[in-house]
Amino acid sequence: MKRTEYTIPVKLDAKTFRRFSFFDTLKLRRRWVRPVVFAVILIAFAVIALLSRREQSGLIAAVLLAVGLGLPLVYFGTFFSQVNLQVAHHNLDKPRRVYTVVLNNDGVKVTNDQMAENPVQVPWKEVQAAFRVKGCIYLYVNAARAFLLPDGQGNAPAEEIWEYLVKHMGDRCKF
Repeated sequence: MKRTEYTIPVKLDAKTFRRFSFFDTLKLRRRWVRPVVFAVILIAFAVIALLSRREQSGLIAAVLLAVGLGLPLVYFGTFFSQVNLQVAHHNLDKPRRVYTVVLNNDGVKVTNDQMAENPVQVPWKEVQAAFRVKGCIYLYVNAARAFLLPDGQGNAPAEEIWEYLVKHMGDRCKF
């Protein structure tokens, strides 16, 4: 018999948070595209400058190549640094309890386990998407806010929780 309510007291750790950050920023929002396109364009101009064999073309090519490779490296370095700073800020080196998610027929109810706040209730029709990735479910209640549901932390197996989400959300659930 399937349940009608699932409770997931979520403990986050650094590995789970990093994986989510990479998924959200680089895969879902595709924020890697612009730096890569920028690098490709400047490298192409550097090659064109070298092929022109004019005076100072080597210097221009070197500058274009340095900027074309340097700025994307700085962008990705800053991103990874910011993720590590957030891990340290939230003390995620050891797993810590952050919130409790309850899935029921009315929708998603989230209670903050770190501060005394009123629980947030989101009806199923307003939940934007759910993504099933290795070891976790990312439940986006809107474009800017997601709740992580790591496998093995709920009162049921992760596959059963995923099936429950698919039942209520349909094609908004993605692998």
